[in-house]
Amino acid sequence: VALVAGGSYLGYKKLVGLTSATPAAVPSFDGSDDLYQTAKQKLADFNHDVKNHQAATIRLSADEINVMLARNPDAIKNNRRVFVTLTNNEGRVQASLPTNGLSHGIINGRYFNLDASFEVNFDPQSKSVNLIFRTLQFGNKVLMGQNSNSNNDASMRSLTSALNQSLNGLIRNDPEAAALLDQAKSVEIKNGEVVIETQ
Repeated sequence: VALVAGGSYLGYKKLVGLTSATPAAVPSFDGSDDLYQTAKQKLADFNHDVKNHQAATIRLSADEINVMLARNPDAIKNNRRVFVTLTNNEGRVQASLPTNGLSHGIINGRYFNLDASFEVNFDPQSKSVNLIFRTLQFGNKVLMGQNSNSNNDASMRSLTSALNQSLNGLIRNDPEAAALLDQAKSVEIKNGEVVIETQ
């Protein structure tokens, strides 16, 4: 029992170590109504084709993604701030997410402040999306990239694997997102856009 309690405490302490007491300053892009309506329509048309099992392609710019994130009612209500940058074939996500809704009540009143840059790898066999991190930072703790606080490659691979499993788990828990992944032919960041093709 003491071993389990000790292990649980260490896990809790590591998790708390990835959080911050205050939210990070995250850029925001509210965009124009025209851009928002265009992005929404583009997404609605793509979702229609996916639901009807028709081959489709969607290309979304960072501005289109950010305007939808900035106006998402659930994100606004829960004070979730996310900003996406797309450059060539690489993405960057800056986010500040309250722990209350993410840690199942284990950690309340804190924030996961994330800054990560990555490339996207889609596995057509397993129908999974995997991020190849270039940089990864939680709060002021740099886990990957320049000025990294960690030099343990094995633990970073383990963390990357865990993050990708969580990402794919979240996708699979959403029926529409899971259906999209099952029909996907490719998912990538290309020429500064997120490009998804279905078959």
